[in-house]
Amino acid sequence: MTNIDNLLNSFNNTPNGWSGRKLSAFTGVAMGVIISYAALYYAFKEKHPELIQFIFVLWLIFALLCLSVITFEQVIKFKNGGDIAKTETNGG
Repeated sequence: MTNIDNLLNSFNNTPNGWSGRKLSAFTGVAMGVIISYAALYYAFKEKHPELIQFIFVLWLIFALLCLSVITFEQVIKFKNGGDIAKTETNGG
């Protein structure tokens, strides 16, 4: 399969294609990078150090949120008696 087939199959409910979680994460990160680049360009051009610090703090919060979502899911599955080795993130 080609990458285009994988991308199109991601919108179906079949195991073919990429994971919706991965596509959502990629889209969120790509949008964040574009917005951060534009904001950092403006901040450096206009010399706003507080905006630069704010952007980096937002990225750290985003990273912590992403990590806690995965951990929270595994904790719930473990609490409910499920196998934490089999999660949607690793195709189980």
